[in-house]
Amino acid sequence: MDIFFGVDGCPDNRWIVISCDSANYFKDALIKENIQEIVDYTQGSTLTLIDIPIGLKDKKQSGKRACDVAARGILKKRASSVFSAPQRESLQGQTWEEASIINREICEKGLSKQTWGIMKRIARVDSILIHNVSLQSRFRETHPEVCFWSLNGHQLMNYSKKSRYGSNERLNVLDRLSRNARAFYKQIRRRHKVKDVRSDDIIDGMVAALSASFSGQYPLQTLPETPELDSYGLRMEIVFSNLQDIG
Repeated sequence: MDIFFGVDGCPDNRWIVISCDSANYFKDALIKENIQEIVDYTQGSTLTLIDIPIGLKDKKQSGKRACDVAARGILKKRASSVFSAPQRESLQGQTWEEASIINREICEKGLSKQTWGIMKRIARVDSILIHNVSLQSRFRETHPEVCFWSLNGHQLMNYSKKSRYGSNERLNVLDRLSRNARAFYKQIRRRHKVKDVRSDDIIDGMVAALSASFSGQYPLQTLPETPELDSYGLRMEIVFSNLQDIG
């Protein structure tokens, strides 16, 4: 049986990796220290969906990524969950102020503190992908709120994922599509301390893994429909499984 993976960031620049089989059954969750460990761990898998920008604009083609704009258009009241991807040159900044200045020089827009908070992760993923563009065939960018929107019949979540109501709302969606979602979540929540992995990190990793597991039955959709390519040939896209036909 094929195994699929969903990856989300967690504290201290680490990652949570959730696995799910082709029967949409959650298998395991591991904390990994860096992105190379994840690439090695998921080797041979059909698909890994990760919540991090893949493909960046730069001086040659500055501005907003069309996939981020499209995701915000879908998410509406949840649009703030889509952080603006940095211009590639700003990854060299050593401080938020320095990186923000570089970004503004290129595209007339600084960097948010939220984007700066994940810059190390973005830089590490970018470095690996630009040196192995073919890896994008199985290692693709997603966004948890876009996945939940699709899994929920193209309906947005009502509550913030950081709230107890938001966690329960999202687990209800996962529970409708996987027979062990809630039990799996509780198991992982008991196994790991909150300081090591937050509840929303677990749930975001789960929705990415479940979306990946549906890819054999429901072809992946991309935002935008025809993705842009960056200067290295990486697709700038946000992918999800379109489950609108599921009852």
